[in-house]
Amino acid sequence: PSLVASQIHRRLLYDDNRGVGEALNEPGAGGQGLVIRGRHLLLLDTVEAAADRHRPLAQALLTAPYPLLLPGLGPSPSFQRQFSGLKRELPPNIHLLSLIPQAGGKVLLRLEHQFGRGESSNGSQPTLFSAFSISSVQEMALGGDLPLAAVKRLHWTPATG
Repeated sequence: PSLVASQIHRRLLYDDNRGVGEALNEPGAGGQGLVIRGRHLLLLDTVEAAADRHRPLAQALLTAPYPLLLPGLGPSPSFQRQFSGLKRELPPNIHLLSLIPQAGGKVLLRLEHQFGRGESSNGSQPTLFSAFSISSVQEMALGGDLPLAAVKRLHWTPATG
């Protein structure tokens, strides 16, 4: 038999001697404890196939469209219902993180590889894509504010270990 256990919230009226030195008691606004609302999804799969299912699903849930309805004048004759700046779709293991116009006609394009090394037999493979023509590239720090060569990493010297 299998067992799935889930602990959403824990409340202790006495110290459990796990290093905090006090009870874990969050009474909430009404004194009845915290009220937590959410949605939990459980995917059951093999270790080899799990990432191929959970990575795309997580991305779809995280970036789900948020519908807004506002009063307007209706569609104009020049209204474009759909646009793509790509010749072809990006591969499924590549995610367009951001596309931000910059000064001087430049664009900050951030792409991310969805899968870690060895996480998926298909998705972890290096991806070459020819969805668009690139005239020049400058690799930047994740924030997009510094060229990667200008990043000065902190070097830590721990006392132990």
